[in-house]
Amino acid sequence: MDYEKGLILDRYFLDLFGCRSFEELTTNIMNKQEGYDSDGRSNFLDGIINIEGSKIDDFDLIQYDQTIKRYVEKLRKNRKQPDFNLKYFQYLAVLFSEMFFDKIFDDRIQFLRELNQFVKTLNEEEGENYKNFSEENLKKIAFSIATGGGKTLIMHINYWQFLKYSTITFDNIVLIPPNEGLSKQHFKEMTKSGIPCKLYDGNVDNIKTKLGEVLIIDIHKLIEEKTGGGVRVDVSYFDGKNLVFVDEGHKGNISEDKVWKRRREDIARDGFILEYSATFR
Repeated sequence: MDYEKGLILDRYFLDLFGCRSFEELTTNIMNKQEGYDSDGRSNFLDGIINIEGSKIDDFDLIQYDQTIKRYVEKLRKNRKQPDFNLKYFQYLAVLFSEMFFDKIFDDRIQFLRELNQFVKTLNEEEGENYKNFSEENLKKIAFSIATGGGKTLIMHINYWQFLKYSTITFDNIVLIPPNEGLSKQHFKEMTKSGIPCKLYDGNVDNIKTKLGEVLIIDIHKLIEEKTGGGVRVDVSYFDGKNLVFVDEGHKGNISEDKVWKRRREDIARDGFILEYSATFR
């Protein structure tokens, strides 16, 4: 199956805008100047608010746009980058995730119905056999973003988005990079953005996080059964409801990737997981 055709959630949101592909949607905004107009609206909003066949209420789009502006202003202030703006593809990634979180926390069951009706329509139109979504499927979202596409800042906005909409009190918030070097880089970038965070320091007594705090621990330090000393941590330490961010979880070989996937999904079993990579394909 074609990779793009299999991205059903992405196609669902594109369909809400009356579009069949990401390219069709971006045609309306990719040449617009980044930033905001004199009314405080994103310049991208004009390109997507009146698309023929759109099923999204203009008022809702304006509200989403204003919320995204607040995230941008927070990044500008915290990172001391007054001219920072989202690029058009970053704006759409944040807009889609804003809509997703709004839907799953406002009326998850209705959202599930809408998704599965969309799946039924696709199967009838394309002669495919796409599987229905389950509630379990709504506990994970992934972002395919090319290297240099700004996925780190999208992750930071996703953090604020999730905490804005979520009615869940998480036991831990965990960010899992593929190595120690990227853990340190994420700590530096999250600190710049004003997100409370800490690096795993090898002491299991310091694993538990404060409200809203992110623990950054690379995948190599997570194991499934702790034996002896060392800095590695048994995933059972993260029992409970956890919000898990995964950066480039596909950097190992095939056998490593299967093990790593099982470990991070064990941690997120009763919570939610967000993954970011340039190499999902």
